[in-house]
Amino acid sequence: MKLIENIPLFKQMEIINRLDFFKEFTLNERQILLESFGLLYLINKNQFLFKEFDNDKRLFIVLSGSLMVFKHNHLLELGSIEPGEFIGEGAFINNRERSINARAKESAIVLAITADALTRLPNVIREKIKDRIIEGMSLRIAKLSEHIEEHG
Repeated sequence: MKLIENIPLFKQMEIINRLDFFKEFTLNERQILLESFGLLYLINKNQFLFKEFDNDKRLFIVLSGSLMVFKHNHLLELGSIEPGEFIGEGAFINNRERSINARAKESAIVLAITADALTRLPNVIREKIKDRIIEGMSLRIAKLSEHIEEHG
């Protein structure tokens, strides 16, 4: 995973403006988030974003590319994380080690947010991020329930 330091702000804005995750954010809020609190990383194809049991507590929002998630050494894909979706919320929210592996299916750019950065964000931005996490987790539960019904 490589920190990306030289993408102009307008290019970063162009990327996040296309994603549903940020649809409720004003342009000013998006700019504050990018300038002050988020770091962009490049994950090359087949490179791990994180591995099970890692102690990295960051939340990652996929801006481009895609990730696959899987358990242990099994390469059976449990799910795919696409642009506008996030990963790492369990460790981020509960301050615990990673419970799954995440690897790039294709080169990906992710926005990383630490819990500390979240607490320093203006309230309105912090609440919007929390709302998006809750909404995303709710969608995942619905998908899992549907999968269990179909294959249970």
